[in-house]
Amino acid sequence: MNCPIPVPPKNRFLRGLYLMVQRYLRHNVGIQSAALAFYLLFMIFPFLIFISALLGLLQLDVAAILTALEELLPGEIVDFIEMYLIYVGKDPSPQLLVFGLFFSIYFPMRATNSLMRSVRTAYHLGPPPGAVLHVLKTLLYTVMLIVAIALTLTLMTVGDRILAYAVVHFRLPTFAAVLWARLRFPVAAAVGYFALFFLYALAQDSRQPWRNIWPGTLAALAAWMGLSWLYAWYVEHIAHYSLLYGSIGTVIVLLIWLNMSAMTLIMGAELNGMLISLRKDGREQA
Repeated sequence: MNCPIPVPPKNRFLRGLYLMVQRYLRHNVGIQSAALAFYLLFMIFPFLIFISALLGLLQLDVAAILTALEELLPGEIVDFIEMYLIYVGKDPSPQLLVFGLFFSIYFPMRATNSLMRSVRTAYHLGPPPGAVLHVLKTLLYTVMLIVAIALTLTLMTVGDRILAYAVVHFRLPTFAAVLWARLRFPVAAAVGYFALFFLYALAQDSRQPWRNIWPGTLAALAAWMGLSWLYAWYVEHIAHYSLLYGSIGTVIVLLIWLNMSAMTLIMGAELNGMLISLRKDGREQA
């Protein structure tokens, strides 16, 4: 007896939800998210070495960064980052910066490669046609991502000092300094948006229209920020992993957050692919 093939709903919104569930199952998004989270885990430690060395050499304010992270991440992860930054940043040196930079390129390249392949699956592109070109794209994006993160850290830390100096010595209007101080976080969010947008675009074989990339980028960034905030609240007020599992609770919180972050990045690409399918169906029915 043959099972009947389910018919997608005719309502556009319900049809989109149906297609997203189908994409999640058919493209093994859960497995892809776990693989990406695995690479992100290996990326964290050398990247923190690089960041801590950079903070020490540039004399940036670690407290300002941690204060911003507390708005999104669970307290256990922020405490872990603070401990690691302080420990590695006690004796900053150019050698440590170079060491962290090297492995901060290698491991993020692995994570970027995994995410780009997931993006290609979402767009039904298949394996990359050229291995060398794919490696160059991955390297280019990894370097761009490091520059974007360094720029974001600068906006979040050096900003107050530069603004105060500009007000005193260059007669910068006070209202302009206050406005810029308030706009730093939206600017940092814009940097994150264009970084993810560029990754989705770079994974393509040819140039995609703007409308085939921006909706998933915006949705992924908004979902990541919202879910991170909700998960931080859940860990702080309900879960209490540190009380249940002791020191290993931080690892559990970190792994769950990485897997959740990886899933939002992949599902952003799947959203773009779903919207392309809806537009294609609409043209065929017209």
